[in-house]
Parts: sequence; structure tokens; C-alpha cells
Amino acid sequence: MDYQGVTPQIAKGLLELKARIEAAKIPPSKIDETVNIATWNVREFGKKARTKPALFYIAEILSQFDLVGLVELRDDVSDLRKVLDILGPEWKAVYSDAIMDAGGNRERIAYLFDRRAVIFNGLAAEAQPPRVKKGTEYLSVISWWRSPYIASFRSGNFDFVCVTTHVRWGNSEKERLVELKAIAEWVYDKSEEKTAEDKDILVMGDFNIPSEKSALFKA
Repeated sequence: MDYQGVTPQIAKGLLELKARIEAAKIPPSKIDETVNIATWNVREFGKKARTKPALFYIAEILSQFDLVGLVELRDDVSDLRKVLDILGPEWKAVYSDAIMDAGGNRERIAYLFDRRAVIFNGLAAEAQPPRVKKGTEYLSVISWWRSPYIASFRSGNFDFVCVTTHVRWGNSEKERLVELKAIAEWVYDKSEEKTAEDKDILVMGDFNIPSEKSALFKA
């Protein structure tokens, strides 16, 4: 972490944040011992410029982990770059393009990772829903408002693929159910492919699931 420019007020806030993180029993990053992976919806990150203290607090939380799937990153990545500067030169990011229509909400998905613990393996792509042939065209059978974003990583001898998504809110849970089932089926089918990048697939993101008792969670 680069703490240059930290004011006494920000320092006080960081100490309080550290105490809260410890109280929550969030394990710290331990290079060469474990790999800490998280997913976080930083709401509308980039829609409006965050304050300087907020950027330091966001960076402090991210630094607890080695790899973070960031959801609801907006089209403007200026604040993301500022956070990466605070985290330091070992931290890198790979992120999707923004979807500019109302359904996409100008959102991206990003992976932030500490290269001392995790390296990017080369695969970065949006998941494509299944297609069927109609006439001379191949058309998707479902619309994902925001396509899941895939990236491959390696930590030590462990190769894995992350799939991070932000499921639609929509007008009803029924609409979300269809999308969630389609994503689950996509992940299963991908794991069965002979030429899949890797069989270890971590599914992360904001699924807009109200509870573990919900049919959405079962899906």
C-alpha cells in the first residue's frame, strides 16, 4: 500500500477500518501460504468520483485479499486507476468492456490481483450464452443483461478460472431465475468440455439472491 498523501483524518479512518476487518475475522493475505479470493459489489464504482478517504478505504479492504472479482465497475475507470496506484505496483487489473444500454447499466466486471500471489493466465472473455440455428443465423436462446466475465489465473501450482457475474434485478424474481439457471448450466457445460481452460471454476459476483432458502439460491 502507498500511504503517501494520507492525512491524519484518513489515518484515523484506516485504523478504525483495520479494527473492523480484524473484528470480522477476515483472514489477511499470506503470500506463499494461502490465496485469498473475494467478490465485491462496489456500488456504481466510477459513476461519481469517490472522495480521497473513500479511495484509501476501498484500497485497504482490497489489500486483505489476493484476487478480487469487482462488480458494478462503471465505464469511467478513473477511480479504479487511483485505487490501483494506492495498492502499489504489484497490483494489476483485467476488466471487461462497459455495456452502455439501460440493461447493462454502463457496467464492467474487473479482476484485481496481487501478482506476488496470483498471476493472470491469459484467458479473458465474456461468457456466450448457448446459440441455436435459425435460418442462416446462430442466435442466443437467452439474453444476459450483463454477460459473465471469465478470466484464468494461477497461484502456485493451482490453475483456476473465475466466472464473475452481476445478475439482472428485473421486474421479478422469476426473470432472475431463468438467468441464474442458464448461468449454472453454462458453468456445468464448460466444466465438461474436453478443451476447457481448466476444470476448477470459481463462480462469483452479485446474484441478487434474497436468501439461502430462495429458489434462486437453489438454481
